Order: sequence, then structure tokens, then C-alpha cells
Amino acid sequence: MADCGVELSVRSNLTNAEYAAVISAGSAARKARVLGSGAARLIRDHRIDDGQVSMIHRLRSLLPLPGIDPPRHLDVYDFDDALFVGSTMEENRKFAWLKREAERWHSYTKKAKLVLAGSRYLADRASELSGRVEVVPSCVDPSIQPLRVHGDGEPVRIGWIGSQSTAVYLNQLLPVFEKLHTRGRAFELVAVGAGGQLPAVWAESHPWTRESESEFLASFDIGIMPLPDDPWTRGKCGYKLLQYFSAGVPAIASPVGANLEILGSERGRFASAEAEWLEALEELILDLATRREMGANARSFVEENYSYQRWAPQLAEMLRSV
Repeated sequence: MADCGVELSVRSNLTNAEYAAVISAGSAARKARVLGSGAARLIRDHRIDDGQVSMIHRLRSLLPLPGIDPPRHLDVYDFDDALFVGSTMEENRKFAWLKREAERWHSYTKKAKLVLAGSRYLADRASELSGRVEVVPSCVDPSIQPLRVHGDGEPVRIGWIGSQSTAVYLNQLLPVFEKLHTRGRAFELVAVGAGGQLPAVWAESHPWTRESESEFLASFDIGIMPLPDDPWTRGKCGYKLLQYFSAGVPAIASPVGANLEILGSERGRFASAEAEWLEALEELILDLATRREMGANARSFVEENYSYQRWAPQLAEMLRSV
């Protein structure tokens, strides 16, 4: 954004370490202290100087703070999840009454002069409340992502990057991988961020860190993004696919949400039913030439359509127009 003449001042409610403490296992007292620290920081830093444009991404704070979150005035609101629906996962539902995400989403969307939505599905919903909504998709920076060198070595590495809360989507595919193993296919499933160990000799699990993410992406031969089809997942903006593509890795994904716009037959395969996942995985495991071709297509596609370099100038113009 600096190259486009926009100076950013980022004011996070929680640091990365604090957020990790809140979502991980631990004492309620410690979580309360962390949330209190974040609230104090937000109260201290919430004022906007003259000439500045205020912009909130997703939620200003983990919990609402009367008079500050939601704010009384807002220039730009940016979101990339179906917050108006709320997560369908049980562990997130437990705290929905406290976080009030849908209520705050409505407030942000109605108050903002400009709303930026991560997909057309999200934009259509926001347009019911706002007179100015623009689609700005999730983006990646391919220029700093090492490329996968697709060699003919075995086993083929099938990668997934996510979190403990979304690992349930990956776990539903484990019977498919067991069938591949029974058929004697040479592969290993590499899960990053799922938490815990996967119960199979053909799988390995690693914690996610910002520092190791690009290295893991460049080690994959195939990336996967399984999702159920429900109102929450239809708001997903396909970020995993963009990460895989930036590393030149073809993908197999559920035809849900923004995946429908991002994944094409020249970059990967769609799969819904177990048989479709089995067929798609087996095809790419056995066909190195297709993996190479799809990976090259994927990298070019993300550079041209979903990179920071592609979207930063347009975003800068949108911000100047507020």
C-alpha cells in the first residue's frame, strides 16, 4: 500500500501471542487477563486523527465494548467471513452469545461509508444494509513464496493448512486416505495447524507458525481444501487455495463458496462425495506431469488475479474515495 501512496497504521486488539492464548487450552483466569489487556489497548488507541480513514477488518475486538466496539462512526468495513450467519462449528457456537458477531456485523455494515467484502456471496448480503459495497478478494504475495519443485520422488505429499477449529473438515477425509493407503498409493498427508497427531502411519501433523508456513507450502505436491456446504462455509473466501497456488501447488477442493471462482480444471479438481475425492487424489498422485502443469497454471493465475500487486492500486483508490 505504501507504493500506492497509502500509509497504514495498524492497531490490533490482541497480539498474535495473546490471541493464541485465548483460543488455546488454558485457565479462564489467564484468558480473562489477556482479554482485559486487549480491551485496555483498544480504549487507549481507538481515536482517529483528522485526515485519517478508519477501517475495521472483521471484528474490532474479540468481545464487544459499548461505545467503542461497535464504534459510533466508521469509514470502511472489511470482512471475509459470513459473520451474519455465525460459525456452524460447535466450539465456536458456545460463545456466540458473548461475542455477538452477527449483531456487530450488522452495525459495522450499516454505519460504514464503504464496505469491502471478500466474495460476491458476502457482498450480496452486505448490499442489503449498505449503499456502497465493493468486492476485494483475499490476496497473497506470490513474490515472497518459494515454488514447489515437482519431482518424481515418492511419496507424494498431500498438504492441508488450517487450525484446530477447522480440522474437523480434514478429519472427514481420513477414510479416503485410508483407502488410498490400502490400494498401495505412495503418499503422505501433511497437516499444518490441525493440533495433535493424526492416527495413521501415512500422516504427519505440525504446528502452524508464520515463519514455517511458506516452507510447508513449498513442500506440498497437492493441496486440499475440504468443506461442507452450509451458509457459513459459503462465505469462505478460498484463502487456502490461494496459498497453495502461490507455491505452484495444484489443489483439490469442495465446490463451496469462493472455491467455485478460484479453482478451475486447469489448476486442480473439485470433489464432494467420498468417491470423487478418492478419484481426484488418485489421479494427481499418479500423474506427475499433470501436477506440474496445474501447479504452473495455478501460480500464474494467482499472480494475475489474487495478488497484493494486482489489488493494492484498486484498494488505494477505494480508500481515497471515502
